[in-house]
Amino acid sequence: MEIEKKKTCASGVVLGIIGIVFALFIPAVSYSCSITGLAVSVKKSKTHKSSAAIALNIVAISIAAINSICGILMTLKMFHSDKNEKNIKMTEKQ
Repeated sequence: MEIEKKKTCASGVVLGIIGIVFALFIPAVSYSCSITGLAVSVKKSKTHKSSAAIALNIVAISIAAINSICGILMTLKMFHSDKNEKNIKMTEKQ
C-alpha cells in the first residue's frame, strides 16, 4: 500500500489568509499579498492542488475591492456635503 502525499501550495494559502485578514483594515496590504498569492497559486496549479489557495486569494481581493469602493464613495459624499454646506452659507450671507 502506498500512501499518497497530496502536495499543497502552502505559500498561496498563507498569502490568502493574510490577504483576508488585512482586507477590511488595510486594503493595500491585501492587494499586494493576494495578487502575489493568486499568481503563485495559478502557476503551481498544474503541479499542486491549489484550489483552496486560489479561492482564498480571490475572496481577499474581492473584499479589499469592496472596502476600497466604499471608502471612495464615503469620501466623495463627505466632500460633496461640505461643498453644499459652504454654498448654502454663502447664499444666506448675500
